[in-house]
Amino acid sequence: MSLFGSGNFLSKLTRVELKKYSQKKRIIRALYLHKTLSIAELVKYVEISTPTMQSLLDELTEENIIKAMGAGSSKGGRRPTLYGLRRKAFYVLSIDIGKHSTRFTIFDSTNKKAVPVKEVPMLLEDNMESVNKIYESAMTLVKDSKINPDHILGVGIDMPGLVEGEKGINHSLFDFEEPVADIFSRLFNKPVVIENDAQAKALAEFRFGKAVGKKHVLVIQIGWGVGMGMILNGMPYYGARGFSGEFAHIPLVDEKGYLCSCGKRGCLETVCSGTALRRYAIEGIDAGEMTLIQAMANGKTENITPQLIITAAHQGDQFAISILSKIGFDLGKGIASLIQILNPEMVIIAGRLADAGNYLITPVNQGLQQYSFARIREDLEITISDLGKDSSLLGNVISLLEMLFETY
Repeated sequence: MSLFGSGNFLSKLTRVELKKYSQKKRIIRALYLHKTLSIAELVKYVEISTPTMQSLLDELTEENIIKAMGAGSSKGGRRPTLYGLRRKAFYVLSIDIGKHSTRFTIFDSTNKKAVPVKEVPMLLEDNMESVNKIYESAMTLVKDSKINPDHILGVGIDMPGLVEGEKGINHSLFDFEEPVADIFSRLFNKPVVIENDAQAKALAEFRFGKAVGKKHVLVIQIGWGVGMGMILNGMPYYGARGFSGEFAHIPLVDEKGYLCSCGKRGCLETVCSGTALRRYAIEGIDAGEMTLIQAMANGKTENITPQLIITAAHQGDQFAISILSKIGFDLGKGIASLIQILNPEMVIIAGRLADAGNYLITPVNQGLQQYSFARIREDLEITISDLGKDSSLLGNVISLLEMLFETY
């Protein structure tokens, strides 16, 4: 089987062959999402007869895509054979484009990283030079990995901004005449999908994180900026054009406040983001605050990062704790508006500032208590993502595979 073959490959298939090809893809999708399944379970997911399923599994085994993974638990009879994907059945290149650095890795078919994450410092600029640098860095990773490029099914990319994923356009970044997804697809000669960074995290939580089995979840990403992905009615929610979740730019403070990257003043992002945290630190140091941050940064403001401030807080630095508390309280104030509109069962905090743990979560809850109705928040769980900083990278893989699974 040519996994997720090209249009030219598919055009040569007969109707019967195309049907079988579609059924195999549905089997692969089920095993990717659930890791191991018995024939009886696969029959329910794919909705075909047991004999047909056995025949397809035999073919996929011969093609080195799946393998028997041992016996499952018995329900009174013979223990069923469990099937799963082979670890090297296929690969996906994942790229997490950030404001100050871009991260790359390659995932195998079992969601394991085939190579360590490579982080390349690069200031994100809105030009083709940045696109080419991202491509060249990714190809260096592929070359060093020794993985056959033909075994890489495609490329998943997340980035900040207004991403219209279905059209492959980012209206905030790389908004050229040709959709940026098409540009990357031409460079890599592979299928490419692009996602908003917060939406990628939400997709990872939905499939493999704390949102599994949940119906109404908000995933708040706090890095240098603020983003949000949503799970509503048990499915990822993108909105009419994919622009849902622009939580960062709700007016939270006075119009005379700090200037936001969007060009307006008073946006939530100006007071509860990594950029705001760094600004508070520098302002405090300039005002003579006693803090470990200055020494940890070797006296250079350019060395002050959100992660350094969080490290100082974990070492007991009261100033670092106080500015994280300020960030968290304002974030809680913003979330209060969201929960009174959407009534979620869970809010997951993700992104680099999630490393602050309770130094962030406690003031978030304080902000919620002050600005939301008690009845609405009484069953709400505020939690930190378990997927860590690689959740966007994993979300990219899921997004790419979902696109390939949906197409013939």
